[in-house]
Amino acid sequence: MKNYLWIVTTLLLFVCSCHQGQAADSHHLPSASPESVGMDPGRLALIDFVVQQGLERDSMPGAVVLVGYQGKVVFLKAYGDRQLQPEEVAMTTDTVFDLASLTKPIATATSIMQLIEQGKVQLSDPVSKYIPEFASNGKQDITVYQLLTHQGGLIPDNSIKDYQEGPEKAMQRIYDLKLYYEPGTRFAYTDVGFILLGDIVKRVTGQSVHEYSQKHIFQPLGMTETGYLPAA
Repeated sequence: MKNYLWIVTTLLLFVCSCHQGQAADSHHLPSASPESVGMDPGRLALIDFVVQQGLERDSMPGAVVLVGYQGKVVFLKAYGDRQLQPEEVAMTTDTVFDLASLTKPIATATSIMQLIEQGKVQLSDPVSKYIPEFASNGKQDITVYQLLTHQGGLIPDNSIKDYQEGPEKAMQRIYDLKLYYEPGTRFAYTDVGFILLGDIVKRVTGQSVHEYSQKHIFQPLGMTETGYLPAA
């Protein structure tokens, strides 16, 4: 079992989402045999076993595993299904994956830090400087820094029901939240804080996090297959 865990934790398994049906192994990197780059094919063969175990245990419906070395793709394979309902659809190597909360550091936090570099936002600024409606219920002194570091005194997440009447009412409910704990006294992971940071990006730049990060982060880096809201 340790060998299997070693594979999962030490190999670079890169999830690739490709637009317009382009397969991940042909879009950028050339393919090569493991032997040609000095890798042991026996080690890579264990990936099938590890992933299959996960599928059989219902740990995941499907996966795409890519191993690259020395600028070449030495392993690329799709497993299981990418959709279970209303009918099963097999996983493909060009399936677009939701990277979930990785958008926090990659898109939202990076956007905020760029604005800080530009002098448009300060870490020590109260959030209410940019979102005056947020100052209610003792939240007037919560800082941008505290939101970035999950120390802003906010609840981890609000109810999904809060979003059923549209984005404007959902944001108003966030502005009206009461303190969950004293800001700056502890770490408490929160989605709400990063929703507010995204709101700051929009108010300062006039662009949503999706629009801003696409133009100022992903496009300059040549990340054509990554986005805050990528095309399906």
